[in-house]
Amino acid sequence: MTAGSEGGAAVTAALVRGGTAPGGQPTRRWTGGATALVLDRPGERLGPQVWAGLLVALAAVALTAVSIPTLSALYGVFVPLSFLLAAAHGGALVLATYRAGAAIGLSALAVLTTGLLTVTSSGLPWPLPVATMITQLLVVAFVALRGGVRVALTALLASVVAASAPLVLMVGDGDLWSVAAPTLVTFHAVAVLVTGLALVASRLVPWGAQSRPEG
Repeated sequence: MTAGSEGGAAVTAALVRGGTAPGGQPTRRWTGGATALVLDRPGERLGPQVWAGLLVALAAVALTAVSIPTLSALYGVFVPLSFLLAAAHGGALVLATYRAGAAIGLSALAVLTTGLLTVTSSGLPWPLPVATMITQLLVVAFVALRGGVRVALTALLASVVAASAPLVLMVGDGDLWSVAAPTLVTFHAVAVLVTGLALVASRLVPWGAQSRPEG
């Protein structure tokens, strides 16, 4: 084997082994008389923030898929409108890890519109269908986890107001109050709990405080 081929083999072996410097840049390693550029191993750059984003995206897709038939089949919402509402709410969940202000506004609008379009006294959860409630709780949780105390309280307040507004507008209908009260009490209590736990977690989990989402 010639010296040139030996050097090429050393470089190839180093490339396969991989590794990065503390700053995230490829490192150079001396192997068998050749300076080898050491690249990342596959998956090394998938840090906690990336994995969290992937999990949030999967949750958004799953909840959107559940919300569409729920709104159209159980609550009688026009099918294209069900798609729009569910997709907007799922999009707000994805935005919660990157753009807190946009996520808060979009999710609050989705919750309010859903409540106004699903008015029912048939015993179904109202003004928050179950999938809508879970989606909004996750939005609040991720905004609190990534956005700090002030942003978290803003998300909580916006959620409470958006969820309660449809009932306030229907103040004269006593049947709706009896349907809405258990749903709203449950949502408000869990939202406060989720916000508190997320704020605590943001102090304990490193990636929770590394990158605050922009409003």
